[in-house]
Amino acid sequence: MREISGVQFYDTLEEILQPSHCALLVVDMQNDFCSPDGHFARNAKDVHAIASIIPGIGRLIEVARLAGVPVVYIQQTTLGDYASDSPAWMYFKTRDGKSPDYTMDGSWGQQIVAELTPRADELLIKKHRPSAFHLTNLDLVLRNRRVQTVVITGCLTQGCVQATATDASFHDYYTVIVDDCVQSTSQEMHQNALRFLRSRYDVLSSAEVAGIWFRES
Repeated sequence: MREISGVQFYDTLEEILQPSHCALLVVDMQNDFCSPDGHFARNAKDVHAIASIIPGIGRLIEVARLAGVPVVYIQQTTLGDYASDSPAWMYFKTRDGKSPDYTMDGSWGQQIVAELTPRADELLIKKHRPSAFHLTNLDLVLRNRRVQTVVITGCLTQGCVQATATDASFHDYYTVIVDDCVQSTSQEMHQNALRFLRSRYDVLSSAEVAGIWFRES
């Protein structure tokens, strides 16, 4: 712990990743983004790299559960009749040629992939924009659990992962990204996003995070 001008703050990874004040965020690991039968794959996007991180995220979820770290699932959602889509957002969703009808509320595509199914006692936060904090109750539920550090996994690295990470830091959370548990449909964009994230936040491997959680729990 360091102190500058009366402000105390964590200064080591062991302090930042203390299980008692961490939460693990699983961002958008949903059928429409991860499955070969999902919306992205049907619209000619390569989802193989995203699917490849499912086992690693699953292992980190199990470590989090054993360490007492709450797991929070983030679920991109499009409301029926596109009630959640403004004109600008509709343009954003369709600018690359795909249709906007992905992660429709209540659909198979909206569901978290079966391998990462949340437990009944775990939180699931629906969002309508890239950041998991934007117009959701995520900040409320994290603060009610005295969470100070968010550990981020999921997809897409340059999209909802990056947006959630930057917004987490703007909400005054210590922010950690797990580099082997985030992915994209574009490896160029994935690597560009990781370069940006490493320039501003702690980016660790799942083994490093799990090692600290095992030691500190």
